[in-house]
Amino acid sequence: MAKVLAEVFGLHEEKITIELTKDDVGSWDSLRQMDLVMSIERAFGIILEIPDIIEMDSVANIIAVLQGKEIDLGN
Repeated sequence: MAKVLAEVFGLHEEKITIELTKDDVGSWDSLRQMDLVMSIERAFGIILEIPDIIEMDSVANIIAVLQGKEIDLGN
């Protein structure tokens, strides 16, 4: 998942930590949010619903949404 986030936001993978939030990433605007959603859907073969998308405002919340979809993140 870190690779997807790094690609969408133009960050190095080591900068992707569980504490990272939307407020920490200058490029995390509404358009990047949709890029993120589409990238996650492609990477994990899922469809995210509006409540999921709204909740995805931090790495921790993205992990929670994916775990709620029973995605194995290898943790």
